[in-house]
Amino acid sequence: MHGQSDKRSSNYSEARQKIIDRALDLFYRQGYLATGINQIIAEAGVSKNTFYYYFPSKEDLCLAYLHERHKLWMSWLNEKIDSYGSPFERLMGVFDFLKSWLEKCDFRGCAFLNISSEVPDINHIIRQEVIIHKNELRNVLKSLVEALRTSEIKYAGINAGFLADALYIIFEGLISACQNYGDSSIIDSGRRNFLQLLEKAE
Repeated sequence: MHGQSDKRSSNYSEARQKIIDRALDLFYRQGYLATGINQIIAEAGVSKNTFYYYFPSKEDLCLAYLHERHKLWMSWLNEKIDSYGSPFERLMGVFDFLKSWLEKCDFRGCAFLNISSEVPDINHIIRQEVIIHKNELRNVLKSLVEALRTSEIKYAGINAGFLADALYIIFEGLISACQNYGDSSIIDSGRRNFLQLLEKAE
């Protein structure tokens, strides 16, 4: 009996992941509001009962989608950063990440910013998940700037908080601009602008 229970639990777990996988594609590609539950159920190959067992509402699925997307996206970012050696290379690597990611996703942009545009209430639980994601991004950028500050004497006097905030603003602006124009060339301008700020801060 225990083995049957484990098998049933495994099947349900697989079904849950199938639903989330479809949401990862459809919510990002079509939009949250434009994607209906029936389409997700059909493409995931699960029953309605199974869907509602795991996700009593579309909002519950959206939260699971954002959790999964957050883990995936941060792993992509960290993997790219970790491919560089020095603190300076790691810091500037965020621009290389932007270019490769935005081109790969065909300039669909940030899943979290896209969701924000569809859920206008800042106090909504979905918007709170967006803020959690963005806060972690800001923390990563700040840690990269702080690592640079402690890496060489010439960077010892930089204002890490100011530069991290500036980098975050540039980062977010580049996402929106690239999505709007369907072109990643503006990332080079963002890189140059940040380097000028960094050089003046030395």
